[in-house]
Amino acid sequence: MMKAKPFVALTLSVLVGLLALSGAAFARDEENRNLHGQENREKTIPEDVNPGLNHLLDLVTPGKAESLDMQAVKPVLDFVASDKSPDDIFVADNSFGAPSAYIEVDLNQSLEDLLQISYNPDIPAYLLTPSSMRLGYWKTVSQGKESYANLWERLSGLTDPILVRGVETVENTPDIHTGAYYKYDLDRLLILFKYQGRNVFLSLSRQKDRSDVGKKGIVLGDDKDWNYLYSGEKGINKFGLGWVDSYMYESSSIIVYYESEPGKPRLRCAVFKWLKAGWKNINMVKSHHIYNGMQRWAKDYKTIVEHPNFPGSASLVNAWTQIEAIDVEELKRVNHLYYQSLQKRYADDDAVSSRWAAGVLEDESRIDQCNVHELRSVVVIEYLKSVLGKPYEVDVLSRYGLDSGKIKLSRN
Repeated sequence: MMKAKPFVALTLSVLVGLLALSGAAFARDEENRNLHGQENREKTIPEDVNPGLNHLLDLVTPGKAESLDMQAVKPVLDFVASDKSPDDIFVADNSFGAPSAYIEVDLNQSLEDLLQISYNPDIPAYLLTPSSMRLGYWKTVSQGKESYANLWERLSGLTDPILVRGVETVENTPDIHTGAYYKYDLDRLLILFKYQGRNVFLSLSRQKDRSDVGKKGIVLGDDKDWNYLYSGEKGINKFGLGWVDSYMYESSSIIVYYESEPGKPRLRCAVFKWLKAGWKNINMVKSHHIYNGMQRWAKDYKTIVEHPNFPGSASLVNAWTQIEAIDVEELKRVNHLYYQSLQKRYADDDAVSSRWAAGVLEDESRIDQCNVHELRSVVVIEYLKSVLGKPYEVDVLSRYGLDSGKIKLSRN
C-alpha cells in the first residue's frame, strides 16, 4: 500500500466535514426563524437531473458502476451551468433517502490552477478548508499515486475521461452550534473530462460506514479566525447534552467544477450534498442545516483561492515538504505555544466560560495524545493565516523559514 498522502477533497470531506450536526435541534429561537425562512425559499432540483445524480452516486460506490455515462450526466451539467435566482435554495427530492442541499459559487480561477492547489497529492487536503476540515488524507488509491499526480497537465489533449478511485480519511472542525466533530472514511472518485468544449472536473464522495462517535470541540472567537479546540472526549458541547453519543450515519457529495468560459480563469463550483447525522439512529439534520454548513465552507474557499496573497502551488508544495520534515517533539512544542497563546487571547471569551471548556483549553496534556497528522494541522493553519495576513498565534514562517508565497498563481 502506498504511503497515505494528503489530498484536498473539497469533497465534502471538505463539505461533509463542514457539516456535522450543523446545529440540528439545538439552534436558538432566532436562528430557527431564519431556518424556517430558508425552508420557504426551497425549490426541488428538476426531475430530469435525478438520473444523472443517481448515476454519479453509483459510480463512487464500489461495485455498482464503472464507466461515466455522458448522456445521463448531461442534465446535471446543464443544471449547474443554468442561471438561477439568488433567492432560491435547491434540494433534491425525497427519492434519495436523505436530506440534501445544493450550493454553487463562481470562482475567478482557471481549472488548471485550481487543480494545482486543490487536488495536488503534495499539498495537505485541509489547507483550503480551514473552517470545515481538520484533517484529510488518502488511505488508498486504486491505481497508485501516478494516477492522480499532475492532473492539471492532462488537460491538454484530454479526450477520454480520466477516473481516479480511492479511500480518504476525513475529520471535520467543531460544529458552530453543537461543538461536535467527527472522523470517518469516504469512498472517493475523481473524474476529468470534456463537455461541449469545456473542461469539467468531478469530485465525488460517499461515506463508507458510520463515523467515529462525535467528540466535544469548541469554536474559539469568530469562526473566521480558524481557532478550534478538540477535547478528544465523546459527546456534544451543549448544556444537558454532553452525554449524547452522536454519529454521522450517511454522507454523499457531488462536486462539479465547470469552466464558465473555456480558456478564461472563470469556474463554477457546484455542490450537491446529502447527510444523515444524529443519535440512536435518529437523523437530526434538515436541508437548511446542510445549506448553512455549505455556506460556511463556500465563503472561506472563495476568499482563499481568490486572495491576492495566496501562494502558488510551488510555494505550497515547498512549505508542506518542510512541515512534513519537522520531528514530532518539535511539532508538540509549537502546539504548546499555539494553545498557550489561545489561553491568553480567549481568557474572557464566552466560549470558554464554563469550567469544562476552560479545563480543555488549559489541559495541554492532550497534545501528547495527538498523532502526527493532528500536530501538523496546527502548523498548516498557522502558515495559512500568516500568508493571508490574518492574526496568528505562532510565527511559523520565521520559526521554520517556510516559503511565504513569492510564486503567485498565473491568472490570465
